[in-house]
Amino acid sequence: MGEGSKKTPMMRQYLRIKAEYPDAVLFFHLGDFYEAFFEDAETLSRELDVVLTSRNGHPMAGVPIRRGDAYVNQLLQRGHKVAICQQVEDPKKATGLVKRDVVRVVTPGTAIDDVLLDEGANNYLAAVTMPDDADRVGVAFLDLSTGEFTVTTAESSAEARDEIARRSPSEVLIPEGASDEGPGVERIVGDAFVTQAPAATFTARDLGEAGTGIELGVDEAGLRCAGAILAYVERTQKALLGHIRPLRAYRISAQMDLDPFTVGSLELIKPLQEGNERGTLLRVLDRTVTGMGRRLLRRWILAPLLDRDAIERRLDAVDRLVEASLERQELRDRLASIHDVERLIGKLGAKRMRPGDLVSLLASLEAIPETARTIDGALSGPDSDGRLRGIAQVLNEPELEPLRSEFSGMLVDQPPVDVRDGGLIRPGYHAELDLLRQEARSIRDRLASLEQSERERTSIPSLKVGYNRVFGYYIEVTRPHLDKVPPEYQRRQTLANAERFVTEELKSHEGRIAGNEERAKALELELFEAALARISERIPLLQSIADAIAELDVLVGLADVAHRSDYVRPTFTDAHEISIRGGRHPVVERIEEFVPNDLDLPDGRDLVILTGPNMAGKSVFLRQTALISLMAQIGSFVPASEARLAIVDRVFARVGASDMLVAGISTFMMEMLEVATILRRATSRSLIILDEMGRGTSTFDGVSIAWAVARELATRTRAKTLFATHYQELTRLADDVPNVVNLHVSVKELGKEVVFLHRVVPGTAAGSYGVHVARLAGLPDHVTESADRILEELLAEAPLSQLGARQAVAEPVPLFGSEDHPVVARLRRLDPDALSPRDALQLLYELKDQAE
Repeated sequence: MGEGSKKTPMMRQYLRIKAEYPDAVLFFHLGDFYEAFFEDAETLSRELDVVLTSRNGHPMAGVPIRRGDAYVNQLLQRGHKVAICQQVEDPKKATGLVKRDVVRVVTPGTAIDDVLLDEGANNYLAAVTMPDDADRVGVAFLDLSTGEFTVTTAESSAEARDEIARRSPSEVLIPEGASDEGPGVERIVGDAFVTQAPAATFTARDLGEAGTGIELGVDEAGLRCAGAILAYVERTQKALLGHIRPLRAYRISAQMDLDPFTVGSLELIKPLQEGNERGTLLRVLDRTVTGMGRRLLRRWILAPLLDRDAIERRLDAVDRLVEASLERQELRDRLASIHDVERLIGKLGAKRMRPGDLVSLLASLEAIPETARTIDGALSGPDSDGRLRGIAQVLNEPELEPLRSEFSGMLVDQPPVDVRDGGLIRPGYHAELDLLRQEARSIRDRLASLEQSERERTSIPSLKVGYNRVFGYYIEVTRPHLDKVPPEYQRRQTLANAERFVTEELKSHEGRIAGNEERAKALELELFEAALARISERIPLLQSIADAIAELDVLVGLADVAHRSDYVRPTFTDAHEISIRGGRHPVVERIEEFVPNDLDLPDGRDLVILTGPNMAGKSVFLRQTALISLMAQIGSFVPASEARLAIVDRVFARVGASDMLVAGISTFMMEMLEVATILRRATSRSLIILDEMGRGTSTFDGVSIAWAVARELATRTRAKTLFATHYQELTRLADDVPNVVNLHVSVKELGKEVVFLHRVVPGTAAGSYGVHVARLAGLPDHVTESADRILEELLAEAPLSQLGARQAVAEPVPLFGSEDHPVVARLRRLDPDALSPRDALQLLYELKDQAE
C-alpha cells in the first residue's frame, strides 16, 4: 500500500483496525472528520468526488462527521460497506494515543438511520441456504430498522428466487464458497447485493444463545439462515439489538404466488416506464399517512391472501370505514400526527435514538388514546369482522397510560440534535435540574449588574461585560479609557480599539456557571438515558401498537380510495368462476376517460381468446382483470360495479415483450421460458393473462405454439385464462374445445379511418387493422396507401387465416364436409333473440364477407 518503512502510532492503530474489516471502507475519526487512507481514500475520492490528499506520503481523504450519514448513504448506494471507527475515550482524559474502535459497520441490509432508508419500503437483510438434495431452500429476512424477523422454506430454487424478488432485500447473506458451486445461487439471489458469511454462522444453535424467541415448527434450513442473520447483526452492530422481534415462521404457499415478471407486468410497485410512478397500483391505493402504513400496504400488495376468512375480515373493516365517513376523515387526521413508531423503536433498540426522535415517539403516544376513541365512534354497531375492534383494544392497552404520563412534558418541542448540548428537558420536569438552572441564571443576573457597578466604580462609561466561547466572560474597555483600568484587572486579549480583562470575581462567577451548566447537562443526559432505558422495557408493547397503527392506516386508506373512486366490495365464491360487471383499470381510469367492460367466466368456461387491433384496449382489459382479483385478495374494494370472484392461488401475467436480452437469450426465448414456467406451476385455481404470445418468431411457428399452449391451458390446466392475440386462427379453438370462448374489442370503421370503441364483446375481430393504426400514428398517406395495396395482394394470394390454420392444425380447412364452415359454425352458436336490429344487420354483413 506504499505505507513506508516507518509508521506513526496512529497509523499503526488505523492499520490494525482496518485489517479486521477488509471488505468495508473505514471511516476513521480524527477531530471533526472521518478520514480514510490508502485504497479507502481512493474509493472516497472516486465515488464521492472528495479531494484526495496525502499524509506522510499516504493517500488520504476525509468527510465532515456532521455530514457522515449522507456520505455513508452514497457509498451504500454504490455497493460499499462502511465501518464507523470512533474515539471511545475522552481525548482530554487520554494518556497518549486516543483509543478508537469500530462501533458499527453499516451495510445495505443493516442501515437504520433515516437518511439511509426509503420510508415507504422495508429494508431487508436476507440469508439463503443452497438447495439440498430435496431442492428445499431456507430463507430468512430481517428488517433491522423495524425489527421484523421472519423465516420460511421454499420448496424449490424458483420459489426461493420469487420470494427474494418479492421482498427485494438490500443485502443477501450466503455461505462462503456457495457462489463457487455453480449458477444455482445466482438464479436464487438475482442481482441483489451479496455478502458471503462464514458457513459456521449458518447454524440454528446460535439462535438460542442470542436470546431471541423462536416459534416451534420452523424448518431446519430456515433456522440456519436466521442464525446467520443474527450472527451478522451482532458482528456489524457490536450487539444483538433489543428490538429484533421473535422469529416468525410463514409459508410461501399461504400467499398468492406472484413471480417477478408478473409483478413487473402489472406495475404493482414500479412502473414499466421509469419516471411514471403514478402508473402503479401502489400509487393508486396509497392513501396512507404514516411510513409504517405505507410499508404495510406495499407488503399486502405483494402478498395477497389466500385465506377467505382473513380477506373477509379486512373487507369488513374497509366496509365499515367506507360507511363511517366522518370518523374516517377524523382517523386520517389523527394518524397524520403519529410518526413512524416502527422505525423509532428500531432506533431505540439500536441505541441510536436522538432527542428529536424521543420527542416524535412521545408525541405519537399522546395521539393514541384519541385515535382509539375515534375507532370506537366508527363502531356504532356490532363489528362482525373484529379487525377494527381488535386494533382499538391494542390502542387502549392499559399499560400504555403509565408510560405516556411518566414522560409527558419531559422534552422541549425543539430539542438539540446532540443530547450532550443540553437544553432538552422542559422546565418543571425535574426539581434538581431546575435548581441548577436557577443558580446559573442568578449568577448571570449578578454579572449583568456587575457591568453597571464597575462603570460607576471605575468611571469608565463604555465598560461592558461580555462573553465568548474562547475566552469566556470578560470586561472590555475601549482605548481612550485604558488609563482608568484598576490594577486588579488582568489583561486577557488586545483588540484594535479595545482591550479585554478578567477579574477574580469574574472568574469565580464563570467557574460557578460552568460547573452548574456541566452538572445540568450531565443530569439531562442521565434523565434522557433513563427515559430510553425505561421505554426500552416496553418495546414489545410499542411494537404491537405500531402494528395496529400501520394496519389501521392501510384500512382507512383503502376505505378512502374506495369512497373516492367508486369501488365496490367484491364477493367470493367457492365455484370456479370469475364474474365482473363494469370492470375498470384502477390506474388507466385516472389518466383518461374509461369504458368499463364485463367478464363472465362461469364454471366450465375457462379460456378467453381475445382479438382486436392494437390500441383497442386488449392489454388494459387483461391487466384490469388480474388487478381486480389481486386487489380483492388484499382486502380492497375493486373498480367495478359488481365482482364475484374465486380465490386465486397464483396470477401469471405475460403482458408485453421482455424487450431486453439477458445473457444472450433472445426475447422469444425469454417468452418461452416464462410460458414454460406458467405451464409447470399453474393450477386450476390460477389466473393467467397472456398477451400476443409467439410474436418473436415466424407467423406459422407463432400460431402453432400459441394454439398448442392455449389448448393445453384450456384442456389440462383449466386455469382461468385470458389470451389476447392477433392470430385470428386461434379463435377456431372455441369450435373444438367447449370451455373456450371468443371475445373481441369492437371498433367502428369510417372509410379508411377506424374508431376504437374499447368495448369487449363476444365474437372475433374482423381484422387487426394494422394499417389503420399506422395511419393513426401519422405515417405518410402514400406509405399507408401502399400498405393497403400490398395487404390486398397478399390476402388474395393466400389468406393468412387459412395459412395459419393449416399450420396450426396440420391439415387443410375444408369448405364443406364433416367440419362446418366457419360461417356455419358461427350460425350454430348464434342466439337471434339476443341481437338488436343493428347488431343483426352488422352480423349479416360480416357473415357475407366471411363466406366470400
